[in-house]
Amino acid sequence: MNALPSLSLIGLAFAVAGAVTSGCVTEKTANVGGGGSNSSSSGTGGSSTQASEHISEAELTRMTTYLASDDLDGRGEGTPGGELARAYVIDEMVRCGLQPAVGGSFEQPITTGAGANVLGLIPGSDPALSARHVVLSAHYDHLGNCQGDICNGANDNAAGVAIMLGVACALAADPPPQPVLIAAWDAEEPPTFMTDAMGSEFYAAHPVVPLEQTDAVVVLELVGGGLWPGHQGHYLAGAELSPQVATAVWSTPVPEGLLVRRTALHMIEEQPTGHMAWSDYDAFRNRGTPVLMAVNGFNQYYHTPADELATLDLPKMARQAQYALDLMRQLTLGGEKPSFVAEGADYAIDAASTKAMLEDALTPGSGVVDVMGLSSASRSKLEAGLAAVTVLADQLGGGAPASSQDVLTIRGAFMQLFCYTYPMYTEDLCNTM
Repeated sequence: MNALPSLSLIGLAFAVAGAVTSGCVTEKTANVGGGGSNSSSSGTGGSSTQASEHISEAELTRMTTYLASDDLDGRGEGTPGGELARAYVIDEMVRCGLQPAVGGSFEQPITTGAGANVLGLIPGSDPALSARHVVLSAHYDHLGNCQGDICNGANDNAAGVAIMLGVACALAADPPPQPVLIAAWDAEEPPTFMTDAMGSEFYAAHPVVPLEQTDAVVVLELVGGGLWPGHQGHYLAGAELSPQVATAVWSTPVPEGLLVRRTALHMIEEQPTGHMAWSDYDAFRNRGTPVLMAVNGFNQYYHTPADELATLDLPKMARQAQYALDLMRQLTLGGEKPSFVAEGADYAIDAASTKAMLEDALTPGSGVVDVMGLSSASRSKLEAGLAAVTVLADQLGGGAPASSQDVLTIRGAFMQLFCYTYPMYTEDLCNTM
């Protein structure tokens, strides 16, 4: 995932109003799946115990430990460490019985760059649905060496790859009706970010499965920890672009203790200098394929040598893996093919989710203010944002249309919180927003 823009640009983004049309409001709660029901795998008859073994905390720890080890030297694209990571992903796919998806190979060389995507196939159980794939993906590369040290990228994105592989193994053991393509993207990080050498962009331009046969692309990004230490928030962006994907999200049960909430891609992307995408979903969204990014947000270790295994919340990762598995089950049932609505928006959900995030941030003892020791000035900033967004959540939830200024207010409160957790901004600087 690429870095946030400069703080001055963020400030401008919320001072300059653009034309905003009112989105269709269909849901008015921040919580997904009932907000905390216990979940279990519900496939086509396989054992939930077997599934849980693949996505257990122990399994996720095993895979993340290797991928984020010094032996891989930061998994830089086109480096020996990157090649070791790629070989490991292939070995795990073979171990779990995935089929090679690239003409007998698991590797798709990125001919515009130095890396290679890893693609494995899980055939579906219903032959009538063989032309309707769902992609589950995560990028496996990282920065290599940075700041004179190894950047191991435990959260970015070894954790996402581990969850992807665990879910892949569970699906392979009990295939869903529709086929699933498991994609480990290379070259997501700079300098290839948002170029034709980025792994997901290369794939979208040269798909193994035609995009018209791809129902949706799920991207796992920064899912190893929390927005701040201990925070259990897990955010899904992109469902606003497809009613059928949104239905799958709402229908997926949420493991106890995990806070799964919807947000929207526009909340993080729209800047006065133009459109700024954050991860691998962009290549598919730009081509009219429904997407969903699962993300926990930037935290204080992002793109630093401190992004190590010890900073991860491994029990939370196991809960997220269960959620990802159940979500994939919902997306692969063979119901109505997901449509893509380029201008899709649900500002009531954006307001409700931002309100819930700010309430989390201000919770005594466990919120970002107390956990990160923020000042009273920062608390006041967050409280002001919460007050403004609460008013909008009530109005929009009641069916009122969103004005341009309403959307900017919601985005501003959202990004204010993100600013405090981002390692490259000081607290004082964030308080100038």
